[in-house]
Amino acid sequence: MSDFLPKECDIVMEGGVTSGVVYPAFVARLAEKFTLRSIGGTSVGAVAAIAAAAAQFKRNRVRKDGQGEDDGFHLLARLPGSLQEAVGAHTRLFSLFQPCAALRPHFRVIAAALNETSKSKACGYLSFAMLWNFPFGAVVGGGMWLLGFLISSSLLGGHWPSVPLVGLASVLWFGLCMFVGALAGALLQATWSAWRGLRANRCGICSGLRTSADNPPALTEWLHGLVQDIAGLPLDTPLTFGLLRTSEPPIELALMTTGLSELRAHRLPHSSADLVFRASEMAALFPPAIVDWMTAHSRHTRHGARTVTVLERMNTGGEDYYFMPDPDDLPLVVAARMSLSFPVLLQAVPLYRLRALPVHGDGVDLLRVWFSDGGLTSNFPIHFFDNILPTRPTFGVTLQDDLADDDPFDARVSLPTNNNTGVTAAYMPVDDTDGRPSLPRFAGAILRTIRTWRDEALKRTPGYRDRVVQIRHTKKEGGLNLNMTRAAIDVMSRSGEEAARQVIERFLNPVEKENGWLNHRWVRMRSTAAVLQETFAPLSEAWHDARLKPSYEALWMAHGMDALPAYQLSKANRTAGFALWERIVALPQEVAPAELSAHAPRPQPELVIAPRLN
Repeated sequence: MSDFLPKECDIVMEGGVTSGVVYPAFVARLAEKFTLRSIGGTSVGAVAAIAAAAAQFKRNRVRKDGQGEDDGFHLLARLPGSLQEAVGAHTRLFSLFQPCAALRPHFRVIAAALNETSKSKACGYLSFAMLWNFPFGAVVGGGMWLLGFLISSSLLGGHWPSVPLVGLASVLWFGLCMFVGALAGALLQATWSAWRGLRANRCGICSGLRTSADNPPALTEWLHGLVQDIAGLPLDTPLTFGLLRTSEPPIELALMTTGLSELRAHRLPHSSADLVFRASEMAALFPPAIVDWMTAHSRHTRHGARTVTVLERMNTGGEDYYFMPDPDDLPLVVAARMSLSFPVLLQAVPLYRLRALPVHGDGVDLLRVWFSDGGLTSNFPIHFFDNILPTRPTFGVTLQDDLADDDPFDARVSLPTNNNTGVTAAYMPVDDTDGRPSLPRFAGAILRTIRTWRDEALKRTPGYRDRVVQIRHTKKEGGLNLNMTRAAIDVMSRSGEEAARQVIERFLNPVEKENGWLNHRWVRMRSTAAVLQETFAPLSEAWHDARLKPSYEALWMAHGMDALPAYQLSKANRTAGFALWERIVALPQEVAPAELSAHAPRPQPELVIAPRLN
């Protein structure tokens, strides 16, 4: 009997810029055995997520209508090959990142050191690229040093030594100092121009649109075309969250972005009705078809007179401010771009939020909110789609750049095959070879801990770690290596396919005691029972605590003048809720003889009340 084998699954993909080339092969291979029901990701994981959703959308439609070709996942699987194609002197992958004019020299400097793991070589490439791309600063810096040298030499009555070796050393020393002066001048020019350029270009080098009509499509244009092609839709009819929701079976898509102005993470699609966009700003970040769609589907009718008045006041010089479309009408590419705004490399996305403030006559104002990369707050949102008792597996894919150049291919992919693997906490070396802490590594560890501590904790939690597959790559592959070689793209793509193979082998194993899905369900149920017992015990104690006046029971049952004014209950809800509370607070006494946390999976999780991220 194999009726316990799952036929549907969810997937969540970690961010990692170009490391995302592993995902197309992973998703396409997984889709051979599973129907994708819920798909999530951050940053480049969000790009893979919307492409996967488009492919599943097309498959659902073809199966329902009985017409057309179910080729969405086939197109997705071919994507790594397309990214390897030559576009000018680089690959198509590199051509997706087109810098704005003001920051083009800075982009060339960054590109000069890509794929170089040797620190000395990288510094050399960066130094000469700085001199080449910022010649004015280099000339001024070198000239200032030369002028200072000549003045000081004349004041001291200096002259060139007559001894040949000493003279040669002097020439070398002179040249080195001249080089350092030129480099300092170039660095000063680069810093000043970067400051101005980033401020004028939404704090990013690339907008995602092509910088010349003769150029190939840039990232956002390419992504829009890719999603529409996979979904089988025309360019002027964007694939939206609503089309996914009404697909049969429905497809849930969730992406993560970071609202820098609001100091928090946001889950997309948005659930609030108070977001506003400017069409002129969107036109600098999205293709015309997307901007036209968003303006046409702006929902003024959902808002009251006060908020509509705010937009009318802002639009006195011409219509430019619009309410964000309903979540169902939001194009997937907009959400993906908001999640993909990698700091400095890709420009942030500005929106506006209506806030009740003591300003103007109507008491409402618009505040600009900058949205940046979702990986800043949650690079691996494995908590997406999580249920206490799952009805289908949610597979997570994480990326790690710690593979040595000479490691075999088998070392690239790992999936826990028992409950003792995946428990070990992540480790990031901070010490140098002499045993003292490296300041750059120390700073890097601080930033990474701040950004990923929650993700790292979940990766090793029972009920999570057994369904997370890790794909490793070298430092020459993935990450910010925008000009990866064709061979690197190919081997990373094969890593994605291997990851899917291991997931399928583990979770579709017909042997019950070796099946990953049955093990996952048991581990989650076993762990949850221990957590619930430990959570309900203090809850019951608080309910029966005689020191509290009034008691929690009295607070709940109070009505009329005796009830507190906030969040009052109807009589029916009060009665039903009290019955719920009675059952909950009685549970600890009923299970008191048992200790469900004994021998439960470790590390044991906890049940907490946390805010929704929408």
